[in-house]
Amino acid sequence: MKTSRGRVVSLGVHIVDILGRPVTHIPPGQGRQLLDEIRITAAGTAAGTSVDLAKLGAEVIAMGAIGDDRLADFLIWLLNGYGVETRLLARKPGVQTSATMLPIRPSGERPALHTPGATSSLTQADVDLDVIATADILHVGGPDVLGRFGGAPLRRVLEFARSRGVTTTMDVLSPGDAVAWSRLQPLLKHVRYFLPNEEQLGSLTGCASLPEAARAVLALGPEAVLVSRGAEGSALITADRRLDYPAFPAQVIDTTGCGDACSAGFITGLLRGWAIEDAAWLAMAAASLVVTGLGSDAGIVDLEGTLDVLRRHAPGDAVRRIFGCGPERGLDRHNQESGAHGYDADRFLYSARGGRALSAGCWWDR
Repeated sequence: MKTSRGRVVSLGVHIVDILGRPVTHIPPGQGRQLLDEIRITAAGTAAGTSVDLAKLGAEVIAMGAIGDDRLADFLIWLLNGYGVETRLLARKPGVQTSATMLPIRPSGERPALHTPGATSSLTQADVDLDVIATADILHVGGPDVLGRFGGAPLRRVLEFARSRGVTTTMDVLSPGDAVAWSRLQPLLKHVRYFLPNEEQLGSLTGCASLPEAARAVLALGPEAVLVSRGAEGSALITADRRLDYPAFPAQVIDTTGCGDACSAGFITGLLRGWAIEDAAWLAMAAASLVVTGLGSDAGIVDLEGTLDVLRRHAPGDAVRRIFGCGPERGLDRHNQESGAHGYDADRFLYSARGGRALSAGCWWDR
């Protein structure tokens, strides 16, 4: 049975990230460099998105392959700490959990030293279809690195989800190439919203321009492509229009997990019944918070704080659509009657399964 919070199954890549900052250079030999901060986080296009979704109020169930090592124990502990359900993670004997070392440069850029580990050992037998059938949204993170499962088995899972009225979203992990594109094409027929970054989209499709690349994806079946564009913000592209969203102001510490936060914000908007045009604003708010700290779990505290960022930086027309209020009403003004902070909680309806395009109770057609 679904819960009022909205249920997401997050299927795919689960990684332990070890991050340090600021790394200006790698010392020669056995030299040493002192850093300001080192953290270990749950990351990857499934796990990182799961953490952000849980912070934003969703019920999240994790599915994917991890090892039988201490890294897996630690990863489960981290995810459980954020309220993510981990009992369906498949532990693979004799294989290490996927992990990455990330020396974060002063600019926030992040070269990666990565071991794939158990990620590609996922099988269809590891996936509980009965649980997916209860979800509002199935998010697939990193199908391009899931090995054999990322082919026909994943296609069958996506087909099943769509047949049960579950909304499907997908993000990718690798930079992308023609081989990955050939594997993704049969899957995209069953994906409603595709969520890559601009570099991945261009490398996958081989198209020189963003509109051309998006059209190549849309021709396969998705209703929309939300493209993360770094400092340029994002672009939401459908068959008949393109909407550009500027990045919100932020002090950039580390860009790790920006795409995951963007996915989580967008999915949260869908869960709350918003039109996709408005869900993309929540994606921008979530991404702007994550860059302010070290690691993919930084910045976002809860939904209310993320909505406050949206309220302060999104254009007035978007704020009025989403919150049903004028610019003078902020989220910090407590409404004694509804118990909400500047908005009526009853206006937010979970309608992701039905595919409705309600925006805080209002239709919008730009």
